[in-house]
Amino acid sequence: MNAKLVQRPIAAAVAAAILLSACATNPDGSIKMDDRAKGALIGAAAGCALASAAGSDCVKGAVVGAAVGFLVGWYFESKKVADAKQVNAEYQKKKVAIPKKEITPVAFSSNVQRAEPNAQGEQEVQITSSTDLIGYGDKVPEVSQKYAIYDENNKLVEEKTEKLTAVDGAGRYQTTSKFKKPANAKGKNYTVKTTLLANNKTYKENSYKVSFEDSGRIIVALAN
Repeated sequence: MNAKLVQRPIAAAVAAAILLSACATNPDGSIKMDDRAKGALIGAAAGCALASAAGSDCVKGAVVGAAVGFLVGWYFESKKVADAKQVNAEYQKKKVAIPKKEITPVAFSSNVQRAEPNAQGEQEVQITSSTDLIGYGDKVPEVSQKYAIYDENNKLVEEKTEKLTAVDGAGRYQTTSKFKKPANAKGKNYTVKTTLLANNKTYKENSYKVSFEDSGRIIVALAN
């Protein structure tokens, strides 16, 4: 039997083993694949294909590819914490002009800190952001938040954009995102940027320096 034909099912098994640790069971019993799992699957497939094209070992390529696709695992949620009436009133007191026919962002802040290890014991970094939208009108803007992680050489490690599905008009919104530290992060410094976009236009960007010490401690400093 052709060795390459044997290797492909084995490569699939390698990817499946990694995927199991990144899947969760929904309340209805169905399985939800998170982005780590998708990355591992894509990475394994690409690794196998590249290795085969180069005349190398498909299984080894799949293992490396799956690991690369598994570098950063993400979690994200958004929720409304104050209604339009309250937030509009707060800014009126501050003498801020409230738009009469549109809803626009007026404030965006983020806090980056070390989170408790996840169920697998992996160290995570948590980003909690607050967004204020003010104004009146029926047209709700599409609000999203972009995250980007850069290494010490300012090379992009990971980038992800999440829609704030909780947005239904003016108000105050809170987002919480967690990501596990990149592979081989100990002793290295990273830049974490989080950007608020409204209707695909950048409103504000916050930047932080995150250091992963050999001891496992995480140090966070505001970069802008």
